[in-house]
Amino acid sequence: MTATLSVIALVVRLRESSHTAFGDAIYREKVSNENPVFGFKQFSNALHDYNEAFKEGDLVHFGGKFTIDDNKLMVSNFFEAACVLEPQLGRNGERLKWEPEKIPSTKPFVHITTSACEPLSTSNNMNFVKTKSLIYSPFHSAARYINFEIGYSSESKWLEYLSDKWSEFANFFVAGFLEAIYTDGSTTYVQIDAKLIDYDVRFRTSTSSNNYQPSPQRSTTNAFAQRRNKSTPNSPVKTHITPKSDSNTTEIENAYEEESDNDSDKEDTVGTN
Repeated sequence: MTATLSVIALVVRLRESSHTAFGDAIYREKVSNENPVFGFKQFSNALHDYNEAFKEGDLVHFGGKFTIDDNKLMVSNFFEAACVLEPQLGRNGERLKWEPEKIPSTKPFVHITTSACEPLSTSNNMNFVKTKSLIYSPFHSAARYINFEIGYSSESKWLEYLSDKWSEFANFFVAGFLEAIYTDGSTTYVQIDAKLIDYDVRFRTSTSSNNYQPSPQRSTTNAFAQRRNKSTPNSPVKTHITPKSDSNTTEIENAYEEESDNDSDKEDTVGTN
Protein backbone atom coordinates (compact mmCIF):
# COMPACT_ATOMS: atom_id res chain seq x y z
CA MET A 1 0.00 0.00 0.00
CA THR A 2 1.03 3.61 -0.52
CA ALA A 3 2.85 5.36 2.35
CA THR A 4 4.81 8.47 1.37
CA LEU A 5 6.04 11.46 3.33
CA SER A 6 7.54 14.91 2.76
CA VAL A 7 9.35 17.11 5.29
CA ILE A 8 12.12 19.71 5.55
CA ALA A 9 14.85 18.37 7.82
CA LEU A 10 18.45 18.94 8.91
CA VAL A 11 20.88 16.08 8.25
CA VAL A 12 22.66 15.48 11.59
CA ARG A 13 24.32 12.15 10.85
CA LEU A 14 25.40 10.65 7.54
CA ARG A 15 27.17 7.46 6.57
CA GLU A 16 27.83 6.22 3.07
CA SER A 17 28.57 2.94 1.37
CA SER A 18 29.22 2.29 -2.31
CA HIS A 19 25.50 2.20 -3.07
CA THR A 20 23.66 4.02 -0.27
CA ALA A 21 23.70 7.03 2.03
CA PHE A 22 21.96 6.58 5.34
CA GLY A 23 21.74 8.31 8.71
CA ASP A 24 19.54 10.61 10.81
CA ALA A 25 17.79 13.93 10.22
CA ILE A 26 15.72 16.21 12.45
CA TYR A 27 12.86 18.63 11.81
CA ARG A 28 11.45 21.40 14.01
CA GLU A 29 7.84 21.33 15.14
CA LYS A 30 6.20 24.75 15.14
CA VAL A 31 4.16 24.50 18.36
CA SER A 32 6.56 22.63 20.65
CA ASN A 33 9.80 23.77 18.95
CA GLU A 34 11.12 20.24 19.50
CA ASN A 35 13.41 18.45 17.05
CA PRO A 36 12.07 14.93 16.39
CA VAL A 37 14.50 12.61 14.62
CA PHE A 38 13.99 10.09 11.83
CA GLY A 39 16.22 7.71 9.91
CA PHE A 40 16.72 7.85 6.16
CA LYS A 41 18.23 5.82 3.34
CA GLN A 42 19.10 7.10 -0.14
CA PHE A 43 20.24 4.94 -3.06
CA SER A 44 23.08 6.42 -5.13
CA ASN A 45 21.86 4.81 -8.36
CA ALA A 46 18.45 6.48 -7.91
CA LEU A 47 19.82 10.04 -7.93
CA HIS A 48 18.33 12.49 -10.43
CA ASP A 49 17.65 16.23 -10.75
CA TYR A 50 15.15 16.16 -7.90
CA ASN A 51 16.86 13.50 -5.79
CA GLU A 52 20.17 15.14 -4.96
CA ALA A 53 23.17 13.95 -3.00
CA PHE A 54 23.54 15.79 0.31
CA LYS A 55 25.98 15.98 3.19
CA GLU A 56 25.89 16.28 6.96
CA GLY A 57 24.70 19.74 8.01
CA ASP A 58 22.55 20.27 4.89
CA LEU A 59 18.93 21.35 5.16
CA VAL A 60 17.02 19.02 2.86
CA HIS A 61 13.47 18.71 1.58
CA PHE A 62 12.92 14.96 1.88
CA GLY A 63 10.20 13.10 -0.01
CA GLY A 64 9.92 9.35 -0.04
CA LYS A 65 8.35 6.17 1.19
CA PHE A 66 8.23 5.70 4.96
CA THR A 67 7.84 2.93 7.48
CA ILE A 68 8.18 2.46 11.24
CA ASP A 69 10.89 0.38 12.88
CA ASP A 70 11.16 -0.05 16.65
CA ASN A 71 8.99 3.03 17.21
CA LYS A 72 11.19 5.14 14.91
CA LEU A 73 10.21 6.86 11.68
CA MET A 74 12.29 5.70 8.69
CA VAL A 75 12.24 7.44 5.29
CA SER A 76 13.60 6.12 1.99
CA ASN A 77 14.36 8.41 -0.95
CA PHE A 78 14.13 5.53 -3.38
CA PHE A 79 13.15 7.06 -6.76
CA GLU A 80 11.66 10.09 -5.03
CA ALA A 81 13.01 13.44 -3.82
CA ALA A 82 15.78 14.99 -1.74
CA CYS A 83 16.32 18.65 -2.60
CA VAL A 84 19.06 20.54 -0.74
CA LEU A 85 17.86 23.99 0.34
CA GLU A 86 20.04 27.06 -0.06
CA PRO A 87 22.40 27.49 2.93
CA GLN A 88 22.46 30.48 5.24
CA LEU A 89 25.20 32.95 4.32
CA GLY A 90 27.12 35.39 6.50
CA ARG A 91 28.05 39.01 5.72
CA ASN A 92 31.06 37.90 3.69
CA GLY A 93 29.21 35.17 1.85
CA GLU A 94 30.48 32.41 4.09
CA ARG A 95 28.24 29.44 4.71
CA LEU A 96 26.63 29.45 8.16
CA LYS A 97 25.81 26.35 10.17
CA TRP A 98 22.13 25.54 10.59
CA GLU A 99 21.07 25.46 14.25
CA PRO A 100 18.28 22.94 15.09
CA GLU A 101 16.21 25.59 16.88
CA LYS A 102 16.40 27.94 13.88
CA ILE A 103 15.60 25.67 10.96
CA PRO A 104 12.22 26.31 9.28
CA SER A 105 9.34 24.82 11.25
CA THR A 106 7.62 21.94 9.53
CA LYS A 107 5.86 18.66 10.13
CA PRO A 108 5.89 15.46 8.06
CA PHE A 109 2.96 15.44 5.63
CA VAL A 110 2.00 11.90 4.70
CA HIS A 111 -0.13 10.12 2.10
CA ILE A 112 -1.27 6.59 2.89
CA THR A 113 -3.62 3.92 1.62
CA THR A 114 -5.12 2.09 4.57
CA SER A 115 -7.97 -0.12 5.85
CA ALA A 116 -10.06 0.38 8.98
CA CYS A 117 -9.68 -2.31 11.63
CA GLU A 118 -11.72 -0.80 14.51
CA PRO A 119 -15.00 1.18 14.71
CA LEU A 120 -15.03 4.96 14.54
CA SER A 121 -14.98 6.78 17.91
CA THR A 122 -15.11 10.43 18.98
CA SER A 123 -13.09 12.45 21.51
CA ASN A 124 -12.90 16.21 22.06
CA ASN A 125 -14.66 17.07 18.78
CA MET A 126 -12.36 14.70 16.91
CA ASN A 127 -13.22 11.48 15.09
CA PHE A 128 -10.74 8.62 15.40
CA VAL A 129 -10.39 5.32 13.62
CA LYS A 130 -7.60 2.75 13.85
CA THR A 131 -6.37 1.34 10.56
CA LYS A 132 -3.55 -0.76 9.16
CA SER A 133 -1.52 -0.85 5.95
CA LEU A 134 0.76 -3.48 4.45
CA ILE A 135 3.90 -1.54 3.51
CA TYR A 136 7.11 -2.57 1.78
CA SER A 137 10.24 -0.45 2.19
CA PRO A 138 13.97 -0.90 1.54
CA PHE A 139 14.53 -1.11 5.31
CA HIS A 140 13.03 -4.61 5.49
CA SER A 141 13.22 -7.70 3.32
CA ALA A 142 9.44 -8.26 3.42
CA ALA A 143 6.30 -6.11 3.60
CA ARG A 144 5.13 -5.25 7.12
CA TYR A 145 1.82 -4.15 8.60
CA ILE A 146 1.92 -0.61 10.00
CA ASN A 147 -0.85 0.49 12.37
CA PHE A 148 -2.33 3.98 12.11
CA GLU A 149 -4.70 6.03 14.23
CA ILE A 150 -6.46 8.49 11.94
CA GLY A 151 -7.95 11.58 13.56
CA TYR A 152 -9.98 14.35 11.93
CA SER A 153 -12.23 17.13 13.16
CA SER A 154 -15.87 16.17 13.63
CA GLU A 155 -16.67 19.76 12.59
CA SER A 156 -15.10 19.33 9.14
CA LYS A 157 -18.17 19.53 6.92
CA TRP A 158 -16.31 18.08 3.94
CA LEU A 159 -15.60 14.87 5.91
CA GLU A 160 -19.06 14.29 7.41
CA TYR A 161 -19.88 11.75 4.70
CA LEU A 162 -17.22 9.38 6.09
CA SER A 163 -19.04 8.42 9.30
CA ASP A 164 -20.70 5.31 7.86
CA LYS A 165 -18.05 4.61 5.22
CA TRP A 166 -15.29 3.22 7.46
CA SER A 167 -17.20 -0.01 8.01
CA GLU A 168 -18.45 -0.29 4.43
CA PHE A 169 -15.35 0.18 2.29
CA ALA A 170 -12.00 -1.60 2.37
CA ASN A 171 -9.49 0.99 1.14
CA PHE A 172 -9.09 4.62 2.19
CA PHE A 173 -6.74 7.31 0.91
CA VAL A 174 -5.57 9.62 3.70
CA ALA A 175 -3.42 12.76 3.57
CA GLY A 176 -2.40 14.65 6.69
CA PHE A 177 0.26 15.54 9.23
CA LEU A 178 2.15 12.95 11.25
CA GLU A 179 1.14 13.84 14.81
CA ALA A 180 3.04 11.27 16.90
CA ILE A 181 4.12 7.65 17.23
CA TYR A 182 3.15 5.76 20.37
CA THR A 183 3.02 2.22 21.71
CA ASP A 184 -0.03 0.58 23.27
CA GLY A 185 1.20 -2.66 24.80
CA SER A 186 3.02 -4.47 22.01
CA THR A 187 1.39 -2.47 19.20
CA THR A 188 2.87 0.72 17.74
CA TYR A 189 0.53 3.31 16.22
CA VAL A 190 1.26 6.24 13.93
CA GLN A 191 -1.15 9.09 14.61
CA ILE A 192 -2.21 11.07 11.55
CA ASP A 193 -3.99 14.44 11.78
CA ALA A 194 -5.94 13.92 8.56
CA LYS A 195 -6.85 16.81 6.27
CA LEU A 196 -8.04 14.90 3.19
CA ILE A 197 -9.73 11.49 3.15
CA ASP A 198 -11.27 9.53 0.29
CA TYR A 199 -12.22 5.90 -0.27
CA ASP A 200 -12.18 3.39 -3.11
CA VAL A 201 -15.78 2.75 -4.18
CA ARG A 202 -14.75 -0.47 -5.96
CA PHE A 203 -14.03 -2.45 -2.80
CA ARG A 204 -16.52 -3.02 0.01
CA THR A 205 -15.91 -4.92 3.23
CA SER A 206 -17.66 -8.21 3.93
CA THR A 207 -19.11 -6.78 7.18
CA SER A 208 -20.78 -3.65 5.78
CA SER A 209 -23.73 -2.41 7.82
CA ASN A 210 -26.13 0.44 7.24
CA ASN A 211 -26.67 0.75 11.01
CA TYR A 212 -23.06 1.63 11.79
CA GLN A 213 -22.73 4.40 14.41
CA PRO A 214 -19.62 5.97 15.99
CA SER A 215 -19.09 5.38 19.72
CA PRO A 216 -18.59 8.57 21.79
CA GLN A 217 -15.77 8.94 24.31
CA ARG A 218 -15.08 11.50 27.01
CA SER A 219 -13.71 14.90 26.05
CA THR A 220 -10.25 16.27 26.89
CA THR A 221 -8.18 19.31 25.97
CA ASN A 222 -5.90 17.53 23.49
CA ALA A 223 -7.52 14.73 21.56
CA PHE A 224 -4.38 13.16 20.12
CA ALA A 225 -2.48 13.25 23.43
CA GLN A 226 -5.51 11.92 25.28
CA ARG A 227 -5.66 8.94 22.95
CA ARG A 228 -2.01 8.15 23.59
CA ASN A 229 -2.27 8.58 27.37
CA LYS A 230 -5.44 6.52 27.59
CA SER A 231 -3.74 3.68 25.73
CA THR A 232 -0.72 3.68 28.06
CA PRO A 233 -1.99 4.61 31.56
CA ASN A 234 0.78 2.81 33.45
CA SER A 235 3.77 3.46 31.23
CA PRO A 236 5.35 6.50 29.55
CA VAL A 237 4.30 7.22 26.00
CA LYS A 238 6.98 6.42 23.45
CA THR A 239 7.20 9.01 20.69
CA HIS A 240 9.90 10.47 18.44
CA ILE A 241 13.40 10.67 19.94
CA THR A 242 14.80 14.19 20.26
CA PRO A 243 18.62 14.53 20.11
CA LYS A 244 20.04 16.26 23.19
CA SER A 245 23.80 16.26 22.63
CA ASP A 246 25.77 19.01 20.91
CA SER A 247 26.46 16.67 18.02
CA ASN A 248 22.72 16.28 17.43
CA THR A 249 23.21 12.69 16.37
CA THR A 250 21.26 9.55 17.07
CA GLU A 251 22.80 6.19 16.20
CA ILE A 252 21.03 4.02 13.65
CA GLU A 253 20.81 0.38 14.63
CA ASN A 254 23.86 -1.63 13.55
CA ALA A 255 21.54 -3.87 11.61
CA TYR A 256 20.84 -1.11 9.08
CA GLU A 257 24.54 -0.53 8.45
CA GLU A 258 25.20 -4.24 8.08
CA GLU A 259 22.15 -4.60 5.84
CA SER A 260 23.35 -1.72 3.68
CA ASP A 261 26.72 -3.40 3.12
CA ASN A 262 25.41 -6.93 2.74
CA ASP A 263 22.54 -6.02 0.45
CA SER A 264 24.29 -3.45 -1.72
CA ASP A 265 24.22 -5.68 -4.78
CA LYS A 266 20.48 -6.23 -4.38
CA GLU A 267 19.85 -2.49 -3.95
CA ASP A 268 21.84 -1.76 -7.08
CA THR A 269 19.72 -4.21 -9.06
CA VAL A 270 16.44 -2.80 -7.74
CA GLY A 271 17.46 0.80 -8.27
CA THR A 272 18.28 0.29 -11.92
CA ASN A 273 15.07 -1.50 -12.85
